[in-house]
Amino acid sequence: MPNQNPWSTVATADSGKVILGVDFPAEGRREADFGDLMKKMGAEWSGYSLMQTIPPNLRLDERPSSDTYVRHWIQDGPWREYEVVAVMGYCVGGVYAAPIARSVADAQGTMPEVVLFDPQFTDAGLLASEMVKNISMAGPVFSDEEAEQGRRDTERIVAANAGDLMDAATAIVGLYRDLASIAFKRLGLNDDRRDEIIRLFESYMAWLASAAEIDPAPVWAGATAVMSADYLGLEAQGNASVGAATRIIERRFSLDVTHADLMRADATAELLRDKSGL
Repeated sequence: MPNQNPWSTVATADSGKVILGVDFPAEGRREADFGDLMKKMGAEWSGYSLMQTIPPNLRLDERPSSDTYVRHWIQDGPWREYEVVAVMGYCVGGVYAAPIARSVADAQGTMPEVVLFDPQFTDAGLLASEMVKNISMAGPVFSDEEAEQGRRDTERIVAANAGDLMDAATAIVGLYRDLASIAFKRLGLNDDRRDEIIRLFESYMAWLASAAEIDPAPVWAGATAVMSADYLGLEAQGNASVGAATRIIERRFSLDVTHADLMRADATAELLRDKSGL
């Protein structure tokens, strides 16, 4: 079942003007979030409240649709009490930002500004890269041979399920569960914590896979995109999910910062002050 609270309030202001941030926040992640961005913008954004999405806690066996997520964030929201001046999305959050922005526009009669940070579509390659990243983050918990086997198993899963991202995500979570069980046993951590981590990863995979149903192109065509050096590198390497996104968005700005630091970099704040309408 979805979480009761679809939004977390990161910052408040008395103006009634709100920025919505669309992301998959997780405790302890390396990547900066919208709270970091708000702090970096400082006084310039002190007149705006900032609300960030809380994804519903959905399981892959429910095969959640993208509409399930969007309704969770939008339905019964008191949008007519606020002026939503911007909807911002980070990575795949930018995909969900598109229908959220359309829904807000229908409610308030004006289209909010849409700002995307490293926008990316979901494909099988992205699901695989997220799994491989987690294997790498485990470090010495696994031997080199075990880590390599995990990467090969991930590639095999993606190849076998490329036509159905939900099936691919489900199989990847199964592999993650197997590896997490080994890792937690070696580290002497309890099963409850293991199950909590596995559940979070499953929720993330469901969020990624469901985003593939959305066509954000009509909204993205008028959006502003802020791109990190990491994502420009992926585009240059022919990464399909990044390349497909950048081809849609004409108003793009490139910064020499990492993907993880994009929303806490001084260069990002300076760009937003100069180029956004906020």
